[in-house]
Amino acid sequence: MPIDYRHLRVEQPQEGIVRVTLERAEKYNALNLEVMEELRACLEGLDLRPEVRVVVLDSAGDKAFISGADIAQMAAMSPLEFRHYSGYLRRLAKVMTGGEKVYIAAVNGVAFGGGNIMAMNCDFVFAAEHSRFGQQEVDFGILGGLPRLMHLVGPRRAWEMVITGRTIDAAEAERIGLITRAVPAAELNEVVMGCAREIVARSEIAVRLSKALKKMAERVDLDAAYEYENELISLCFDSPDTKERLGRFVKKQG
Repeated sequence: MPIDYRHLRVEQPQEGIVRVTLERAEKYNALNLEVMEELRACLEGLDLRPEVRVVVLDSAGDKAFISGADIAQMAAMSPLEFRHYSGYLRRLAKVMTGGEKVYIAAVNGVAFGGGNIMAMNCDFVFAAEHSRFGQQEVDFGILGGLPRLMHLVGPRRAWEMVITGRTIDAAEAERIGLITRAVPAAELNEVVMGCAREIVARSEIAVRLSKALKKMAERVDLDAAYEYENELISLCFDSPDTKERLGRFVKKQG
């Protein structure tokens, strides 16, 4: 039974693909507690649906993908209340990076603070050329985003962005490896959905195990990652889909 969300629109444009759109454009799609709870419930629910292979995350309007936290709400929080709030970001990161779904962010506007963190949690990030990215927490007397940012763009670039609050455009974000690709705004949806369709057309077991390998390779040394990769590749040979794909190739070559 579909869940009626207040701030999210959830659609299935085709088999295997679900699109989750944050609809709070009047607040620049800022993350308040209600939005965070809806995102948690939605993404954790999708993680339990084996027929869903790709999740596209986008937002309403062209001003902001996610502008960050709802500062008006955050300003009134006690330390424990903020700890509760930030716990949502950790849970979302866990389901997005630790599960087997492929996440694609469609960024159309600014992705600041928690918005940049949400984009960094995705496997692919496509951004309209006018989009900007940054971790501006230092301007509010707090901090955030550094660990994941260091992993993606390196310690020196990450440190500069976090300690100065400098924002970067989509072209620079692509150049330093923060996003997958910057594209004209008019082409963003086509590029995002094209990527999603390509993924669902590929071998399901290979994509799922590749996501598992991606997670492990980010956490262990190179030798351990090679060993894990070999074990996962071996598992593929128990899949009828793998056997069929290999057989088709051999028949075509013959």
